[in-house]
Amino acid sequence: MDTILTQERVRAFWNSKPCDSDTVELERYSREYFREIERQRYELQPHILEIMDKVDWRGKQVLEVGAGLGTDGRTIIGRGGVYTGINVDAGSTEAATQALQIFNLPGSVLQRNATRLDFPDNSFDIVYSFGVLQHIPEAPKAVAEIRRVLKPGGHVLAMVYNRSSINYHVEIMFLRKLGLRMLGLPGAIPLFEKLGFQRELLEKHLELNHGRRMSDEEWVSRNTNGPDYPWCRVYDEKELATLFSGFLVESNDSWFFDHRHWGVLGSMMPKSLRRALGRRWGWHRIIHARKA
Repeated sequence: MDTILTQERVRAFWNSKPCDSDTVELERYSREYFREIERQRYELQPHILEIMDKVDWRGKQVLEVGAGLGTDGRTIIGRGGVYTGINVDAGSTEAATQALQIFNLPGSVLQRNATRLDFPDNSFDIVYSFGVLQHIPEAPKAVAEIRRVLKPGGHVLAMVYNRSSINYHVEIMFLRKLGLRMLGLPGAIPLFEKLGFQRELLEKHLELNHGRRMSDEEWVSRNTNGPDYPWCRVYDEKELATLFSGFLVESNDSWFFDHRHWGVLGSMMPKSLRRALGRRWGWHRIIHARKA
């Protein structure tokens, strides 16, 4: 794999479509737009706020690796963190910067590559990275940079996609492969469209898979952030611990069962069951570690 080319394709993807930017149909980058994205994010994923409770942000120098639109960054600032965020692409960086300005919040968002941070050693008390490292082909380099810029005893909170999850084993590796075989049948695409799937995505999946066999790595990549997504990987508990082997790991847990993927059945599930499934086989694997 050409890691430089792959990373450039990842950068171009997020530059054209910053994370969560297409989930709200309001005036783009308005106060209401950012507020609604924030509301939806924490309503669906309340565990993000729970994870943040693991550390005391007040007065701490904080680096967010992969700030996106700055939603979590604004929460960190609200909890007292002295905030710096980075994005690999210009589009997300501009959007997050605009959000800080709209809400008159201190802090900055910079366009930087996580594998080559230009901050001095021991600069930050906390490094936060939610759902970003799995999109970096040279993730060990990014983690080494996180360790370098983190102060001794400093905290890192990071989420990656979980291999040991319902989303990976049941949805991605079984149901979606089964669904792909069905897409080639006459009338299948209109039927799936009636069930709520987007025709454009269905046709793209069919086109990409026509007459060839994808590797598991490519299949996972194209079934995380859409069929055009260039690269992504998943980590189990041991793999994530290995990635952070230079740290003292305090917790390495699974979170988040996305009930939306299960239609009516998912909507009928009580929140307690969703939480239990997430804590056992969730799509988010979150590590909390400290620099020795």
